[in-house]
Amino acid sequence: MKIWRVLLTVMVVMLAASCSTKAPLRKGEVLIEDKGTAYGIKTPQWVELAIIGGYRDIEKLSDYRDKTVFIAQFEAQNLQSAQLLAERMQADTDIARYLSTRVKDAFKGANVADADSENFGAYGERFVASVGEAKFSGFRMEADWWVKVQTYTPENRPDKQVYRVIQLWAVEKTMLQKQFDILFSQMAEAEQPTPEQKRAIDLVQNTAAKDFFGEDQ
Repeated sequence: MKIWRVLLTVMVVMLAASCSTKAPLRKGEVLIEDKGTAYGIKTPQWVELAIIGGYRDIEKLSDYRDKTVFIAQFEAQNLQSAQLLAERMQADTDIARYLSTRVKDAFKGANVADADSENFGAYGERFVASVGEAKFSGFRMEADWWVKVQTYTPENRPDKQVYRVIQLWAVEKTMLQKQFDILFSQMAEAEQPTPEQKRAIDLVQNTAAKDFFGEDQ
């Protein structure tokens, strides 16, 4: 009877371990400690997704389903230096750069007819540039985490230990959409598009809306 109790206890422990969130490690790394180690706090799910997934995976979480997220990461040989880098981040510049890159990637994956490709490319490039130069409001840092990891060489030898600070920034999708609409309006005021150009402009707007907000305009 005692043996069964021991086995049951082991099974419960193993089950609990299998359900816990994994540490935010990249391939070939071993976790030494993190922000929650001293207090027995599990690594938040968004941290794991930030490392091994991406912003789309985080935006599927219930807490961020109505938000657009931005992940910032900083590395250094000691925690104080990594945190200092994080504190010195130029949020406005980095967020605008991230958004413009995300818009550009969305346009690369768009299904565009050959007849519209030239106008789509020209208008898309202008919008990407506008996003990169804009100052976006509403983003705030919602959470942060840090880890200390041991890295290894391709030969599987210990390389170096680094601290990684990870920040989660987010903005309500409705707020970001209004700011995108302003940028589109400012671009529209500068020209009277032909029917062909208008078709490409609509496609650009729909592509951005689908990627960021999960809908067509």
